[in-house]
Amino acid sequence: MRRHYFLNEYCIIAAERGKRPSEFKHGGTTDRSDPKTCPFCPGNEERTPPAVAVYTDDGIYADGDEKVKDWWARSFMNLYPAMAQNPEPPTKEWVADFARGFHEVIVESPDHESDPSRFSRRDLERLIAVYKDRYNHHISQEGVEYVSIFKNWGRVAGASLSHTHTQLVALPLVPSALKREIEAISSEPRCPYCSLVEREASSDRLIYENDGFVLIAPFSSQVPYETWILPKKHVSSLESLDPEGLRDLAEVLGEALRRLDRLLSGPPYNYMIQQLQDCRYHLNIRIQPAISTMAGFEKNTGIFINTVPPEEAASQLQEI
Repeated sequence: MRRHYFLNEYCIIAAERGKRPSEFKHGGTTDRSDPKTCPFCPGNEERTPPAVAVYTDDGIYADGDEKVKDWWARSFMNLYPAMAQNPEPPTKEWVADFARGFHEVIVESPDHESDPSRFSRRDLERLIAVYKDRYNHHISQEGVEYVSIFKNWGRVAGASLSHTHTQLVALPLVPSALKREIEAISSEPRCPYCSLVEREASSDRLIYENDGFVLIAPFSSQVPYETWILPKKHVSSLESLDPEGLRDLAEVLGEALRRLDRLLSGPPYNYMIQQLQDCRYHLNIRIQPAISTMAGFEKNTGIFINTVPPEEAASQLQEI
């Protein structure tokens, strides 16, 4: 893991990631692979590393000499990790640290054809519970400072396999962007996210809400049809949510994915769960459809050009 010696920003050099297989043809779409060969399908558990957490109707287990069967979700270490428990010594050039951490794959469903936008309420509640469980496990590990949970759906959004799955990367540091957020939050008299929730709940950018969460098109959307999910009460991570809060979050996540799917005809997208152990932070989930391209201007300036005003995006998503 290398650090920019002027900007204090990090990049991860992970050569193993370049070896990962992809079922998607170059320039193609999200054609489905054969369930008989998909490593994430039931019956093919031997094609993945041993699962560290297998979720079944009878409880949570881990693979032993035999793989646990009859699961509805399972989590295992990525074969092509961005972070590793025992990384090779870093280069002595410039500024480099050990990229020590964890990189898991969470397979969210045994159904090869399942689509998160069509998950049932029960499926979504289970999914959020798994996210919380894996987050709690990793954030308690020695040397882990931040746990990134994100989903890539579709080849254009970065998924290499079509069977629905989420990735979790546990890092030995807090990303620079989150540090800058905490600095900005600390300079305000109250949590800016709490103020944002109150303001957007009565704005044209509100898409949906329930007792615990709001779904909005953020005022400063980076990409067309970007949406954010924010808890109404100030909580810093999934760890802080009670069972009712988890159910409310599952409902709003389902609404967000279904509305985007119907409006944009099944777009590729990324969603990222932003959370910290720091009580000053405010949990949020950012969903970004991958329907626009970052080009030279964005890369040169860090300023994004969004061709769909968030008010218009919200209006269209409200009507779905």
